[in-house]
Amino acid sequence: MRLLCCFLALLLGVSLSSQAEVAAGQCTEPLCWQVSPTVCVTDKLEQGCEAALRVIWFSDTPRTVCLYLAEQAERCWQEATSGQWQQQVNWQTGWLSLRQQQQVLLSAELQVLSRQPAKRRRVSGAWSIF
Repeated sequence: MRLLCCFLALLLGVSLSSQAEVAAGQCTEPLCWQVSPTVCVTDKLEQGCEAALRVIWFSDTPRTVCLYLAEQAERCWQEATSGQWQQQVNWQTGWLSLRQQQQVLLSAELQVLSRQPAKRRRVSGAWSIF
């Protein structure tokens, strides 16, 4: 069982690093990233979203940056040209940002959509003869 866990962890690490290498080759800007997912669908809008959020970023120069989720620092990198972060999180609609000190370098909106349509309001009153 322990051997299986080690194998799965190694396989996940290889998968993430190969995805990062492919994404780095597609990066044409001085700083870019991939965020997945940015949209989550739930049964009810007020329950929020629970999903494995993944961020991979790349820079052409070494940077000291931090990843923020809803104004809370999740992970920081010191003088790095790339970074990866993945975690199971529960979020409401909000923002994910990559910052150098307090300057926002990259940001993405995280949206939560509902399968239930919003309650429709009656446009006019009930029928009346008077």
